[in-house]
Amino acid sequence: MRHAMENDEQYYQREKVLLEYLAFHYPDPAADPMEALLADRTPPVASRFPFGVRELWEPRADGLALDVGAAVGRVTFDLADDHAYAFGLDLSGMLMRGAQQVQREGAARYSTILEGDLRVEHDIPVPAPSNASFLVGDALHLPFPDLSFATVVALNLIDRVPDPMLALDELARVTAPGGRLIIGSPFTWLPAFTERDRWLGGVVRNGKPVRGIETVRARFGHGFRILDERRLPFFIPHHARTGQLGEACLLTIRRER
Repeated sequence: MRHAMENDEQYYQREKVLLEYLAFHYPDPAADPMEALLADRTPPVASRFPFGVRELWEPRADGLALDVGAAVGRVTFDLADDHAYAFGLDLSGMLMRGAQQVQREGAARYSTILEGDLRVEHDIPVPAPSNASFLVGDALHLPFPDLSFATVVALNLIDRVPDPMLALDELARVTAPGGRLIIGSPFTWLPAFTERDRWLGGVVRNGKPVRGIETVRARFGHGFRILDERRLPFFIPHHARTGQLGEACLLTIRRER
């Protein structure tokens, strides 16, 4: 998911984070924490991030797909359904083992905090396809040849790496001509993950405010075409009545040549 500084790598190796990402990627339809908090204002699961990302790529039965920052594999499995094969890559070995376990068992089994020491157990069936595999790897040094993938997805990644521009370059490098690159981020820049002088936005440079989405657009000007831009809400539950509510900005980009 993220090339990391030491504290970042430690964060994504915690069991607590694994459980939260399992709940994020495989929510229990009988106990939706976002619905519990927002009631009739709750967006449908299918329109949330990362589930709504699926409509942004084209099914390619003969093509390969790559999910960079795969976490516990929800988008990787969706890509596998629509492609010949999909790879999920993340720097966190714990998250990759979690994705492999979901695939092996055909279910996401996790617990969420109800209150204090009280927990709720979940056993969510997942029709995990076999034409997907997961590997621990670095988003700044993708272990794949140039122009390899018909579809490349990188969600909530570029604001969690030490060199976001290099990450964009690597994503572009492995996208095949005619292929789609989907980048999504809430652009929550933090110095714990990325040194300030490498932020793509959220700063003033040469007297002008810079936004991350604008920097990403500019990077994919020559030889690429932006097909779609939208925002999707997401919710990562921490316990029954709290969690991380956010919005990801998404760009769908086609490599022209």
